[in-house]
Amino acid sequence: MTAARKLAVAVLAAAPLVMSACSNSSGPSPQSSQPSAPQTANAKHGPMFPECGGVSDQTVTEQTRVTGLVKTAANSVGCQWLAGGGILGPHFSFTWYRGSPIGRERKTEELSRTSVEDINIEGHGGFIAVGTDPTLGDNLCEVAIQFNDDFIEWSVSFAEKPFPPACDVAKELTRQAIVNAK
Repeated sequence: MTAARKLAVAVLAAAPLVMSACSNSSGPSPQSSQPSAPQTANAKHGPMFPECGGVSDQTVTEQTRVTGLVKTAANSVGCQWLAGGGILGPHFSFTWYRGSPIGRERKTEELSRTSVEDINIEGHGGFIAVGTDPTLGDNLCEVAIQFNDDFIEWSVSFAEKPFPPACDVAKELTRQAIVNAK
């Protein structure tokens, strides 16, 4: 694996953690005398999602057909599964963005993915983004679905052949999370 590919895998694996730690820098500075209200104060939230979208480790393993997956992160807003628990290899994640604009995520995907298209799953709209590796083909797929001012995203990325169609896996995991929402 090239150094560039290793770096890309490491960055993708850390992206949900970094993105959740970012703040809006366009708001008032700490020295400002104006009070700062949280962005989500007036947000209209969607349904509640159980941990990992209610999708079990066994289901992720069955859908991805990757053995030895380890859930390396699990909290109230996301989960990540890595082969053998390491960052070199396939990775799969569920992330729940509360009070966050899906449009910003879509713009990021449009700048970095091969294609981004609208999608509807279980009556809910969002987008599907495909990443293509020159050697592996379409090995990365991300599905994001909007729920009022929230959205969820499943990210599926394979690192070696053979693998099932990444977008079939991402769509099914997303469908299951939607069905599990309360």
